[in-house]
Amino acid sequence: MVSNNSSQPNDWCWVNTNLAVEDLDSSMERLSLSIGSQENSAAANSSVDPHEYTLTHSTLEEASSEHGNQNVMNNYNNGAIIQGALLTSSHDYNGFTSTEQETHDVGESVAQRLQGIRGHVVTLARDQYGCRFLQAMIDDGIPQEIDMILDEVEDHTHELMTHHFGNYLIEKFFISGKLTFYQFQRILRYVIMDVQQLKHTCMNDHGTRVAQKMLTSLRDPVQIACTVGRLMYITVPLLKNANGGYVIQQCVRVFTESCQKVIFDEIARNCVDVATDKNGCSVIQKCMAYGEGVPILRLVESIILNSGILSADPFGNYVVQYIIKRNILEPPVTKRIVQHLRGRYAELSMNRHASHVIEVLFRHSEPTDVVIIIMELVNSPDFVNVLRHPYGNYVAQRALQFSTGLTHRTLVHTILSNYAYLHAHPYGKRVLTFIKGIRRGVHGMDL
Repeated sequence: MVSNNSSQPNDWCWVNTNLAVEDLDSSMERLSLSIGSQENSAAANSSVDPHEYTLTHSTLEEASSEHGNQNVMNNYNNGAIIQGALLTSSHDYNGFTSTEQETHDVGESVAQRLQGIRGHVVTLARDQYGCRFLQAMIDDGIPQEIDMILDEVEDHTHELMTHHFGNYLIEKFFISGKLTFYQFQRILRYVIMDVQQLKHTCMNDHGTRVAQKMLTSLRDPVQIACTVGRLMYITVPLLKNANGGYVIQQCVRVFTESCQKVIFDEIARNCVDVATDKNGCSVIQKCMAYGEGVPILRLVESIILNSGILSADPFGNYVVQYIIKRNILEPPVTKRIVQHLRGRYAELSMNRHASHVIEVLFRHSEPTDVVIIIMELVNSPDFVNVLRHPYGNYVAQRALQFSTGLTHRTLVHTILSNYAYLHAHPYGKRVLTFIKGIRRGVHGMDL
């Protein structure tokens, strides 16, 4: 990471934080006319929004009581903090209304503003209007001010990312476009250097949004590679979390194939763990929707190899169904899954979740692969049990629907030969009814 040069500021824009109270009197006097003019104008204008106000003793007192920072109030009472500095800035405290600088030298204004908020950036960031003011400072694009804010948020970055107001300040660093390359490097390093803190932040309602904005703002290949490399270590827990999953999706959505491959390979190594998780199975499918070609090959291979386990899982079966419907790779996924599940079709047909996978295979497989599944079922000693099963009977109906020629006639003959075991059974008679429908052309087929 690039070293921070902000510890050697230019003399013209920095002031000594240990100035005595008397040293600020002259600055406060120079502001008095301007301040008095603003107050008189606000009092005369009854339509002024009460929320568009500058920092006052009461707002500082409120911030002090909320955050326990007695230093804020002490410094205010000594005349050494924010009021003078904020009132000389080019923004009101709410961070949105612009006013003109009239008589103050730019260097002096910056110095006063820095003097006013130094040591209190984190406290301001936790306040609704203070956070807006800090965002306005970043939008001003004055490097000395941005460096000072970065200095003070360094040890509080993740705390602010998860704060309901502070998260907007960290987001502003990434979206403002006013940071230098080295300043952007600094805030990025603060966010990603501790992967455990990064994990908890990405799982937070506010933190996940900031993390996604951060990923979208990355342009430098080295920064992207470093970020993806850190996220790789926490990919699995993030995939299994509702908020964290959005961060991984964003990685796959905005980065190139080489970075996608890092994420997909990590998912492939933990395929069963992620795919059998309620949130993980959904995020895998969404990530694969953004991935094409080489990046997802290893993951698809892993799903195929574990298709037996995943098919019988309440959540994993959806992942298997997804790759069957996409039918990528060569030879096609369906053909490889049909071969991998051979010897288990009767068992899987009577499983609540796997029966859906078998039905999807009938719909999306080539006729030769359909024959393989049907002949295994017909020759199974459990075939009658499949026909009489609450879930197996649906598999039998799909087999009748998608079989053709000799295979279809063999299947119908085998079912009818077990008529005595089916006609009085609540599920078995459904299969017989389906055959009658085929004969009448109800299902668009002729026997």
